[in-house]
Amino acid sequence: MQRLILAVILVLLPLLNVHAESTGCNGPRAVGATYRSDSGKQLNACFDLDRNTVTVVLADGSRVMLPAALSGSGARYSDGKRTFWEHKGIGRYFVGETLLFEGGPAPAGYKSGVTSQLLVKTSVTADGKKIAYPTTNNPEVTAMLVEIAPKAETGWHKHDVPVYAYMLAGELEVTLESGKHATYKAGDAIIEVVGTLHNGINKGKETAKLVVFYTGIKDQANVVRKQE
Repeated sequence: MQRLILAVILVLLPLLNVHAESTGCNGPRAVGATYRSDSGKQLNACFDLDRNTVTVVLADGSRVMLPAALSGSGARYSDGKRTFWEHKGIGRYFVGETLLFEGGPAPAGYKSGVTSQLLVKTSVTADGKKIAYPTTNNPEVTAMLVEIAPKAETGWHKHDVPVYAYMLAGELEVTLESGKHATYKAGDAIIEVVGTLHNGINKGKETAKLVVFYTGIKDQANVVRKQE
């Protein structure tokens, strides 16, 4: 049962807006999340993955710690009287059968009416290498809209600077020189490989569109073609 609850929480983490500082989550395996209702009320939650508990901080500042409970879907915590249920990024707090709070992820630093969704949070690139930022006195960021027609490909190339992309439409299959490949679809964030040759192919019937951000160096190429 404990392993099941842990698995559910780990699956849900990408849907949460994580702010450990605002929820007082300081443990090695504590995950903080902030939720905001349509009326602007805020609820903070701290998921303790070791103890399988959640500490809910209500709008009036009161705190409630609840143990993990059986749930058909999502993550549910309850002491029999009070219940916190997280499902698909929506947090709900009940006392008995009365719903006292319901809200989605609240972006830190923004006012009500603004929503956000975590797409990816990682310290490694697509091939598992640690992200390394370039050291330079001449930084230059380039943002581009790239479109790849059906059956077309980028050709083998590499990037010597960190590159990040967001798929707007279509699909793109990226193959690395090692033979490893991954397919990205609309809504996916891409943490590009650095210094590794790769080729992107649109095997679908729709034009693949993506916004690409090159965190580069002035007068240095962002894309280096494979030498034939």
